[in-house]
Amino acid sequence: MNIFKIFPKNRRQLIESLEFSSFLYDISISLEIKYHKTNNRLIKFFLKVVSWWRDWEFDQVREYKQLLFDYPYWELRQYYCQRIQKFVSNELSIVDFISEVLYPSLSNKKEACDLIKDFQRQASIDFDPKSFGFSKIISDLTPVLEGFDENLEESFFTEKEFRKIIENSAIKLKKYSIE
Repeated sequence: MNIFKIFPKNRRQLIESLEFSSFLYDISISLEIKYHKTNNRLIKFFLKVVSWWRDWEFDQVREYKQLLFDYPYWELRQYYCQRIQKFVSNELSIVDFISEVLYPSLSNKKEACDLIKDFQRQASIDFDPKSFGFSKIISDLTPVLEGFDENLEESFFTEKEFRKIIENSAIKLKKYSIE
């Protein structure tokens, strides 16, 4: 990932673009709800234009949003990597692993969503280009962690399947070379 590709604009412009795309999203949803049954061609055309513009604006800030979403997860990267490594090396039980990874991950997800909406706070964050996509590895574990139950009749995964998924995540984390 080339950080200069994400930041061809300055940070202020990225924040304004994200803020504007969020504004367009809110407007388009409100208009779609209010006028979803209209037969007026001008209104329908306007809704399409707003929708297109919103999508275009979101596309302009997609990678920036990914960095914002990655930020809280990246701040805890050593914690996550240590827990996953301990689990893979059988130093943590499944139950302990779930409790030690699921709740911080859910908290990071909420913080990331809040950060995407907090345009003032975004200006003070120092991004690490190596963090790009890190959150996806951890957040993809959420349904796995929530889907496992010690009672096999209640669980979506066997212990063997669960362990294999976590081992695959450990392999994906190696590209981030966290020491």
